Amino acid sequence: MMKTENIYLVWAHPRENSLTAQIAKTIRSESAEQGIGVTELDLYRRGFNPVLQQMDEPDWQNPQKRYSPEVHEYFAQMDGHDTAMIVFPVWWYSFPAMLKGYLDRVWNYGLAYGEGSTLPFKKVRMVALVGGSEDKFIQYGWQKNMSDYLKSSMGYLGIEDVSTTFLYNTIGVEADINDSADHYQQLFAQASEMVKALK
Repeated sequence: MMKTENIYLVWAHPRENSLTAQIAKTIRSESAEQGIGVTELDLYRRGFNPVLQQMDEPDWQNPQKRYSPEVHEYFAQMDGHDTAMIVFPVWWYSFPAMLKGYLDRVWNYGLAYGEGSTLPFKKVRMVALVGGSEDKFIQYGWQKNMSDYLKSSMGYLGIEDVSTTFLYNTIGVEADINDSADHYQQLFAQASEMVKALK
């Protein structure tokens, strides 16, 4: 497996002190320990607009279409990174709207996919924060559904080395966690191990 040299870290949560933010911070810290460069995109603090307007709508007849300057600027920021890490809370068994809008607008036709178009990444690692328990998430098929969806989506973009790490009980709604501090430390450890596995 190719070693990771530079990570493009994208995360989405409205609160700057959220657990999602803390997981992103853990990834940054562990990357520094491993000598891996990180470029961070905090979509909320950056003020990213997730609404796809007509100017950024794909034109299937024109893969050379020029989108808004913002889209081309965000797309160019990914150059020189061999791994993408995307951190997000699972809302309605999917991405937050902010992150979905980013993918719709920036990972766009003629840029990220289509003839002669590609992302710079060789690997994509998803970190999905699930509010409830692992048992129920698996029981109802959501872990498989999300894993398959994310892997096939990235495969469509030509990226085969894709994995999703699910962090469970992130708000404790379905678990009796006696030592919540210890539980969250375990979640941070999981995030660290993801980074270590890239080397």
